[in-house]
Amino acid sequence: MLSICVKQETTHYAYVSLNFPSNFVKTGSSFEELVEMMVNGTCNVMGTEEYQIFNSEIEELIESGQYVLGNESFTEEPLSAVTRNDDREWSDIVNWVMQMLIHGESNDMTQNLSLCENESSGITNAAMLNFEQSIYCAGNYGELFNKNFDKKQHSLMNTINDGTAMIYSIPLGDIMPAIDGLTAFNDRDDSDSVLKRVKRDKGKVFRCGVISIVAPIEATSLSVDYCRVLAAALFNGNSEAIEILTFGVNDSIACEALSNKSIDALAGGIVNFQGDVYGGFSYSTPYFFAEDGTENFYAFATRQDDTLFSSFVNAMIISTIHAQEVGITRETSARMPLVSLFGSDFLWAMRDSISYGGNYDEIYINNFGLKSVRGRNEVNSQSGPQLLTPPGIPKLSQSL
Repeated sequence: MLSICVKQETTHYAYVSLNFPSNFVKTGSSFEELVEMMVNGTCNVMGTEEYQIFNSEIEELIESGQYVLGNESFTEEPLSAVTRNDDREWSDIVNWVMQMLIHGESNDMTQNLSLCENESSGITNAAMLNFEQSIYCAGNYGELFNKNFDKKQHSLMNTINDGTAMIYSIPLGDIMPAIDGLTAFNDRDDSDSVLKRVKRDKGKVFRCGVISIVAPIEATSLSVDYCRVLAAALFNGNSEAIEILTFGVNDSIACEALSNKSIDALAGGIVNFQGDVYGGFSYSTPYFFAEDGTENFYAFATRQDDTLFSSFVNAMIISTIHAQEVGITRETSARMPLVSLFGSDFLWAMRDSISYGGNYDEIYINNFGLKSVRGRNEVNSQSGPQLLTPPGIPKLSQSL
């Protein structure tokens, strides 16, 4: 009889309990306990992280032929650094250090202690830091990975992207924390947030700036579609509750409009260090990658001081990618989860966004057609390289 061992209170347990009857599932409190349960016959299948298997007793049993290691992943566990959203400068520093490590690996920059300078006197803001020092002193991403993991654990997701699918959604997690989530939202002091304005002034519209992308021109209409996706999410499915303002490429007026609150968000923004650190903008998950040799990441830009709305915009972009990953379409949008994180007025936001635009593929094909060359603009279903740094990584003379 099938008996699956998983660690309790993990995504592995959530996946297994959702897909198998409870009498097939056994739980343990640690990886070591799971191994013991496998060896003593309590279970005949174990669900865990692949990296935990290596250099363990189970690896030896696999190599001897007593067990078999599966070749398909059923859950995703992206790891990142977490910072407080009330300290945007520090968050920017952490983010761009991570980006620099990846940039270092893709550009053959390696640890070099002769160039490592740990003196940081005179630094008054993040823009003055030399992020290359993170590589010279500690190593690039690949060096750090190989220092902590066996090379055979270097899955494709943790390698530099060479032009294959890169559209990716982090796991949604618990987005319906019952009444606590609603209370937390209502108690927040975000009276100037776009979300609070929409809730307070029902007659208002979503003011979405769109940068006209010259090549390919379809990318501009893709941005407009995503603006309407956000309008639908904000106004209970009404994608017409929107005012679209267009700007030229590299138009400083667009950035000024976002900064002075003439617009609520800017679509077609190129993710870059200058806008993040100097401009005071936050960028959403990218929804388009340039295929013209620039390797530009196109995303929504929002104001950093409106963390609530920045999170909302990012969540709605992610929702279209998540829908693609789990097979939800415009026709089946009711399968999208409710979300209480942004208050009771936006419980249906994800459903409304998909009901209007559909999943990522539906939105993309609506603008580019079925026969377009996709390159990085396909959903990465945990099977291909995902690491790439946006252009414009900072290289300054000051030390970190």
